[in-house]
Amino acid sequence: MELRSRFREIGFGFGSSFRIAYTLSSFKDDGLNNTSNAEINGNFRREYTRNSQDRRHRFAFSGTFDTPWWVGKLKFSPIFRYGSSAPFNFGIGYDRNLDDLSTDRLNYTGDLKDIIWRKPGSPVPTELLSKFSLQPIGSRSGNLTRNAGTGPSMYLFDLNVTRDFKLGERFKLRPSVEFDNILNAVIFSYGAQFIDFLPLDPTPTAAQTLAYQNLLVPTRTYRQRQIRLGLRFDF
Repeated sequence: MELRSRFREIGFGFGSSFRIAYTLSSFKDDGLNNTSNAEINGNFRREYTRNSQDRRHRFAFSGTFDTPWWVGKLKFSPIFRYGSSAPFNFGIGYDRNLDDLSTDRLNYTGDLKDIIWRKPGSPVPTELLSKFSLQPIGSRSGNLTRNAGTGPSMYLFDLNVTRDFKLGERFKLRPSVEFDNILNAVIFSYGAQFIDFLPLDPTPTAAQTLAYQNLLVPTRTYRQRQIRLGLRFDF
């Protein structure tokens, strides 16, 4: 669904145009786009579920806002984007069922809605983690479905600021400043949208204990704030 407004004068030398778009979508596949093999060798029907790029709701706002001479005749072009939660795959990361594939998953006795990402520094969900267990060595599969976890949502706000300078009747100079993620919002990601379960040994090491305590916490971010300067000359 899209709503557009053509450029129009607002008053006092200000003018604007904008575009608002909302997308409701569902993206499912059997894993071919993000995993090369099924957990049970050849059984891709069992893999059919949400794709790791599936975001049910997407919203975008963009526009241009012109200012009068007493504000510098600057043109602001913001772009705001929102995407609801995307799924991630919760697996083991190695071949436990001895079929030469490392796409093995876990056994889980809880509600799938509880497998939700955690913010760094949040309390360890001990009760939730106790509901996961490794499948027996040599068994065909765990009961946890592919992409069962619910990952973080996404917010992005970019801004472009320009100003035109006329140099006679034929020439025009346009400097610009582009801000990517101008608010420097933290956008969490699981990388390829995978996370592995690492059970504790009877005598765990410090590194293993830390990895266990950080389960379900994204360890990557992307789209940090960037600032680009540009200059365009029309003749």
